[in-house]
Amino acid sequence: MTILVTGASGFLGTALIKELLQKKHRVYGLSRHPPAAQDNLIPLVGDVRQTNLGLDHIPNDIHAVHHLAGLHSLGEDKDGEIMSTNVLGTRHVLDMCIQNEIPRLYFTSTAYTWRVNPYGRSKIINEQEIKGRGMLHGIKTTIFKPSIIMGTADQPYPGHFSQFVMLLIKIHQRAEIVRRKIEGGMRLPILEPVFRMKGSPSGTLNLIQVDAVAKAMTEIVSPGTYWLTHPNPPTLQQIVDWVGEYIMVNMKVARHFKPTPLEATLQKYVAAFQPYLYGDNFTSDLTGVPNIDREFIHDTIKHTFLG
Repeated sequence: MTILVTGASGFLGTALIKELLQKKHRVYGLSRHPPAAQDNLIPLVGDVRQTNLGLDHIPNDIHAVHHLAGLHSLGEDKDGEIMSTNVLGTRHVLDMCIQNEIPRLYFTSTAYTWRVNPYGRSKIINEQEIKGRGMLHGIKTTIFKPSIIMGTADQPYPGHFSQFVMLLIKIHQRAEIVRRKIEGGMRLPILEPVFRMKGSPSGTLNLIQVDAVAKAMTEIVSPGTYWLTHPNPPTLQQIVDWVGEYIMVNMKVARHFKPTPLEATLQKYVAAFQPYLYGDNFTSDLTGVPNIDREFIHDTIKHTFLG
């Protein structure tokens, strides 16, 4: 089968193409900066924000499209880039499938289709339009809803989880310098403060390995909506404990407390992550997925920051 992959040079796109090539598919990898050509991988310089995906012509041997290209930002959409890339870009992909009579479309959405940020809202629009226009034009559509995709030892990823950890490290380092100056000047005993963040300690945070997601995306062929989430996610407090052990910061998750000035600073910097700190309860269409445990979190931090 010949498959077009948008977002081919991205984190998930790279893992997906690797799986597709192993299964002997022929792949067109489309991106503004596409991956290098290799056996059965043909790079295409394109942009989903443009009509016809920025291509002079669409190859006439495409059997299916995996649409991954999109802007994954949890912040505000001040310049409109999230909506123009995710919503307009997906419309262009749909137009291309309709005009070229491509019968199969696989779309990567997110499990977090919440209305709390522009990214989640853009994916809600995407799913609605894909289902509606796909049915209208006879395109078989499959929607994948992965949770927070994590890197592996073979494919580290400085994604949102790693960005969150980096914020914790930076704020803690800043506080440590001030605290030690105060304690040293006043000849106070060195204390180990507790770093609190607002959230639900017993709520779960759904993290899933990129290789498990890519593998499932190549094995699921039937139309429908599939939740590529971890069937046994850890709690927020477990994750915070594992992160704290590695970066040597004592952290606690609590729903209600009066923040110190330092904790208030942390809340300001991690405001985009805040909705994810109250837990989720997703179904899962995956089985046999390795656990997200203490060792995995420690390895993730090590591979992301130390290489």
